[in-house]
This record gives sequence, C-alpha cells and structure tokens, in this order.
Amino acid sequence: MAILTWMETFAAVVEAGSFTRASERLGISKSFVSKQVSQLERSLGVRLLHRSTRTLSPTDEGSSFYKHCQLIVSEAEKAKAEVLDSQKNPRGRIRITVPQSLIISRAGDVLLKFQKQYPDIELEVIASGSAIDMINDGVDLALRIGQLEDSSLICRKLSDCVFQVVASPQYIDQHGIPENPTDLTQHNCLIYASSKLSQHWPFKLPNGKETTVNTRGNLACNDGHMIVKAALEGMGVAFAPSILFQSYIDEGRLCLLLSEYGLPPVSISALYPSSRNLSRKVKVLIDFLSEHLSL
Repeated sequence: MAILTWMETFAAVVEAGSFTRASERLGISKSFVSKQVSQLERSLGVRLLHRSTRTLSPTDEGSSFYKHCQLIVSEAEKAKAEVLDSQKNPRGRIRITVPQSLIISRAGDVLLKFQKQYPDIELEVIASGSAIDMINDGVDLALRIGQLEDSSLICRKLSDCVFQVVASPQYIDQHGIPENPTDLTQHNCLIYASSKLSQHWPFKLPNGKETTVNTRGNLACNDGHMIVKAALEGMGVAFAPSILFQSYIDEGRLCLLLSEYGLPPVSISALYPSSRNLSRKVKVLIDFLSEHLSL
C-alpha cells in the first residue's frame, strides 16, 4: 500500500528535520520526498508540516500522526530483522508430509534428530503419501518414494530404496519358498494398502521384461507396522520398500525372496513448490535429510 511508504517517508522527514536530510537517509531524491509527503497530506485531508524557507516542523496533526508512523516503521523494521535473523538461525514451523513407511523406518529417527539439532524449528509431520496440493494445503515439503507424477514441483533426490518380497523362516518352513513371481498366487500375500502397488506386485524377468503379479491374501492394511508384524509372525508373504524390512533381514527374522526378480532401485525424493525464495528453515531440513537419509 502506498500509504505505508508515505508514512515511512513522513517519519524520516520529521526525524531528519528537512527534506534534504530525509532524502539522503532514504536514498531517494529531495523532490520525490516532498511529493510523497504532499500525497500523504492530500490523502488525509490535513496539513502535516509547517514549511518555510528556513524551518520545517510538524503541525499538531502531524505530531500526532508521526507517533503512529514511528510505531509502524518500528514494527516493520523489527519484522524485517526477525526474518533476516531466521535466515541465519532457522526458526518457525515446517509442515511436511511423509509416507508412513518412511516414518516407521529411518526417516522418523532422522526427523527427530533434526528436531533436537534445531529446537527453534517446529515440525508438523503428516503421515501420508497421498497426492496433495502443497500450496493450497500449506505444505512446505513432501517426501515420496518411487516414480513421481509430472508437476510444477521441484524434486530433489535424497536416497534410494528397492521393493522387496519377504517372509519369516516360520512361514517358509510351513509353505515353502516361491521359486518365481507367479508362485506368489499360491501364497497368502500381505497387502500393504498404503503403497501405490498394493496387490499388483511388479517384477523383472530373466529376459529383461517386466511383469506384474496380482496377489491375494487375507490381510490388507495401510499400516506398515501391522504388515511387518504379520510377516514376522509368519502369517504371509509381504512386499514393500526395503526400508521397512532391512533391519529384520539383517537380524534373520525375515528372509528375502525372489531377489533375482527385483526391479532397479527407486528414489526417495523431497518435493517442494519452488527453489526460488526457498526459506532457510526448509533448505536446512532438505540438506539434513539428504545427509542423513542414507538407507
């Protein structure tokens, strides 16, 4: 609004005691300073300054109005200082959406580590991998796994993961090992409903062609915890990003199946509306995730 600029100029004139010194302070011409004050007076319908060839002083109305100008200019300078300081010392709220599979794996721990290192930043973590309108929903950052749909969003790769088929040793003892992807149709498959793949599990055949197996089972759930627990208890074969299973595979509690049919790794990416004027706090979080999200 023009009046805010006029108020800043008027305050500078009163404090400097002349148009000349005010123009030097503001870095604009003397004539432009005089023009802005005149425009302000016309908009208010009152004279704010007594003018003479030697002196310049505020009228009664000008003195009263100056107090308001002084307060507003002071608040504006304080706001500017806080923003500049936040760029050096990140603070404020970040809304981030993260698929549950990432939250219950290493990414959850990384976000907690970030919170400890930057206590002045408030994290609002939304457990969701669904498509959203980041701008309308007020979301600063989204983490996603796999191929991304075309959009105007900026994408930065953070890490890689693969989709894996696993089962517990108990399940394998009772039901055997699927020798090829089509054998999965004879097994009870645990459907991770939060994944875009759901019951349609993709594989790469020895001849290089890709195929999809439509699996079935007696449990479908969008809670990764429940799918992992069911697999650990020998209730079926599970298929999901490696970040859910790797620690249990390392411990021998789950066995990796059909690894020779696996597809190439997919990316874990950070999405944000634009790199232009990206806030310092969000940039710091993206850099932190890139450094620590090595899965």
